[in-house]
Amino acid sequence: MAIVPVLLQHLSERTQRYSSVDWSSPVASDPVAFWASRGTKGVFIFFAISGFILGLPFARHYLQGSKPVALKSYFWRRVTRLEPPYIFWMTCFFLILLIKGGASSELFAHWGASLAYIHNITYANYSVINPVAWSLEIEIQFYILAPLLAWLFFRWQKVWLRRGLMVGGIIGILLSQQFFGWVAVPYKLTILWQLHYFLIGFLVADWYLCSVHQQPEERGNWSLDVLAVAGLAIMGLTWSTDLPIRLAFSVVLLVFMVAAFRGRWFRSFLRLRWIAIIGGMCYTIYLIHLPLMEGLVPFTSRISIGDQFWVNLLLQILLVIPVVLVVAAAGFLFLEKPCMDKHWPKKLWAWLKGQRLSWKNLKQG
Repeated sequence: MAIVPVLLQHLSERTQRYSSVDWSSPVASDPVAFWASRGTKGVFIFFAISGFILGLPFARHYLQGSKPVALKSYFWRRVTRLEPPYIFWMTCFFLILLIKGGASSELFAHWGASLAYIHNITYANYSVINPVAWSLEIEIQFYILAPLLAWLFFRWQKVWLRRGLMVGGIIGILLSQQFFGWVAVPYKLTILWQLHYFLIGFLVADWYLCSVHQQPEERGNWSLDVLAVAGLAIMGLTWSTDLPIRLAFSVVLLVFMVAAFRGRWFRSFLRLRWIAIIGGMCYTIYLIHLPLMEGLVPFTSRISIGDQFWVNLLLQILLVIPVVLVVAAAGFLFLEKPCMDKHWPKKLWAWLKGQRLSWKNLKQG
């Protein structure tokens, strides 16, 4: 539900950019192009999911008495899980740009800033290596803040106080964004403009542990299915610099996530195997899709059917998205999935030591 809107937006943009078709009506007024352009809501859903996932172990400790989260392990796990795919793909795209445009100190600087997750701050702009990395830099900022935020919110045992503080925090952040002018670059490319989405994930994690986790198979509510579908549309219309609209978006995003657990058909849909597989690969899909589209669409857009934008966008979806998914599946299986094993660094080190010992024995023999 997060990755598909992002894919559609970026594919729509490149279809408009590279196609030579003289559209039957202006794309600026085309309803399909408009809804496709709403893909940024997928990034905000990603942020809320991150808040939910990272908030859970801290919430379990504070609310259910499970063992505390070891911060050393917490940060090391972020490194071993996320860094290898990120470094690999960002370096691949850097090398492609290097071959295409020639070596330059500026390109090396952009690559270094992107690998260090400081491109947004350093250049106040999207990474030239891979523009979608802007949101991953904000994710890293949240990872660093998450233990402190969890202590601030989950340590309170009274439900009304804990959730009241979270809701107050979300509203306070929205007000601060408006008051301090964080709606503009460079603040817009930092956690200052995005923190409330992560706190919505915290709020859902609290509710999940206290409600859903206790009764996981409770019969779903079909009215939440309706709200989930309506929520996707409403989120497409409600991100803005206007405070009331951003507040409305936050409420709808919260309801959307609740519907994922308590809706009837929506929950069943999310449990479909192929949906779960695509969701599991979404980190790799997100990392590779934009550069892949930049490489593919200049060629696939030469194939067209008529002059209707929606027909040709559908054609590009059929031509490009399967390639993105196949490449992502390969990247996931051979790079990302092995990194999901938290013991992979130790196993790799043991293997290297074994190889070194075998080589030493071979030379002695």
